[in-house]
Amino acid sequence: MKRYLVAVALAFLPLVAACGVDETTDQGAQQSSDLTGKTKYHYDPGVEGVTFNGGCGIVTDPPQQDCSYGFVLTYTKAYADLETKVTHSVNNTKHTLKITLDTWSYSQIHPLIATEPEDDDLGMLGTKAGHAYTVTVVDRDGVVLWKGQVDSQYHL
Repeated sequence: MKRYLVAVALAFLPLVAACGVDETTDQGAQQSSDLTGKTKYHYDPGVEGVTFNGGCGIVTDPPQQDCSYGFVLTYTKAYADLETKVTHSVNNTKHTLKITLDTWSYSQIHPLIATEPEDDDLGMLGTKAGHAYTVTVVDRDGVVLWKGQVDSQYHL
């Protein structure tokens, strides 16, 4: 009887182990090294767009609404545990704004947790209020993830 139970347990062990897996290893990520020589793995996020929050005009205490002011980047990470780095460059003469978005990790093993769009309040980024900017969001290699016109209008 003991041999039978051991045989049944061994037969179902791979099935039980497979059901308990909640992580994945991604072999297809881009790689780079940081200053310490550790390998970083980069994953392209999904970019929904860039908008502009115009503030509230007159702010009440406590504020009745979101009174943030500036550009807002909305994106979704490939995995929930990734770090995010956002950099930018602006040309106020041509009214262009380039945002570089990099999501990365030191690991190729990630939890399979559902990710949702995130809003990153970026502020004015050195732009001038009251102008329309051509905004381009690129990944770390310069591949365009999103492009569009955004007006930097404020509320009175």
